[in-house]
Amino acid sequence: MAYRLREYDAEATCARLREVLHETRGLGRREFIKALGGALAGSALSGFSGAGAADLPVTAFVFGGVWKKAAAVAFGEPFTKKTGIPVVYQDPYTFAKLRAMHEAHAMQIDTVSVQGGEIFQAERMNMIMPLDFNVIDRSVLDPRQLRHGNAIGAHTLSYVICYNKNTWPGDHHPSSWADFWDVDKFPGRRALRTEELWTIEAALKADGVKDSEFYPIDVERVFRVLDRIKPHIKTWYSDNSLSQQLVEQEEVDLIAMMNGRASESIRNHHAPFEIVWNEAICEGGVQGWLAPVGCPNPQGAMKFLDFVGRAETEAVFARLLYYGPQNPKAYDLIEPDIAKLLPTYPDNEKVSHIIQYDWWIDHLPAMQRRFQLWLQS
Repeated sequence: MAYRLREYDAEATCARLREVLHETRGLGRREFIKALGGALAGSALSGFSGAGAADLPVTAFVFGGVWKKAAAVAFGEPFTKKTGIPVVYQDPYTFAKLRAMHEAHAMQIDTVSVQGGEIFQAERMNMIMPLDFNVIDRSVLDPRQLRHGNAIGAHTLSYVICYNKNTWPGDHHPSSWADFWDVDKFPGRRALRTEELWTIEAALKADGVKDSEFYPIDVERVFRVLDRIKPHIKTWYSDNSLSQQLVEQEEVDLIAMMNGRASESIRNHHAPFEIVWNEAICEGGVQGWLAPVGCPNPQGAMKFLDFVGRAETEAVFARLLYYGPQNPKAYDLIEPDIAKLLPTYPDNEKVSHIIQYDWWIDHLPAMQRRFQLWLQS
């Protein structure tokens, strides 16, 4: 009977979130967050909590800054209202710290969002607890969210080309990685990220490598292509916030950056840039919320995981950060002009290049070393 009450309450919470998502269509972020806060403060979400005063908090290990704020609004606050269980946060997330806690048998966190090759590493090292489908409602999830077995997919991000519309105001503008590399056809100040995976994949796309022939990566070819563009890069950045500064202050004409950061700068800070979705370097479905082995509150972690993959909470997160939901039903709750800014929007996904992390997991350390040496040379 208690399980039925918990399920009913989860649906009541999600029903209210659906209402807020529809009621706030067309509103900006501040108004949206305010409306969510009002809904959470009202009686509509204050039904059966299923939690007692002695329940332990759920500790979530997350990226800091705006990512942490969005996760708190989309997942943490509705979860606490639903269950009565508080969520506390550790940040900033690094896989090295997660791995160190695992190897020391001193796990301090209950749930974490792991993405990219790190989720493969976590799987190989047996760091992930099995999902408990007596607690997690599998029926609200899409099969693509369970591609990694014991992790629940929530969002997807892409590395995209953005061009300055003041530099290229008409139809003649960069529209591919080959164009990004073509400094004669499209002269201008350029910026790339110092993280090897994204930039290496972009280099091979610039050199015309077909997706069907992409892996195994031809390492020598990669660095020949990188050598061609290196003299023309005005700024190499590692901090995503710097990429936003570059476009908002128009310090570059052409930049490759994460799609959520680009949309934030364009939509909310009026940066005069346009995203090119053609050949977006997309991580696909290799992100997932999971509970690490040895977590101090496994029962609370499973209750939290029951919440993060639902269409309603994913739609809220997408509204806040512009990363694509892995639950397709979330698109029923997202207004079209925002949906078109997301990596998993069908028209964007079908023209994207999807990273194959099963190659990267075996080659990442060597590629990191070589790329960093190349940057310094």
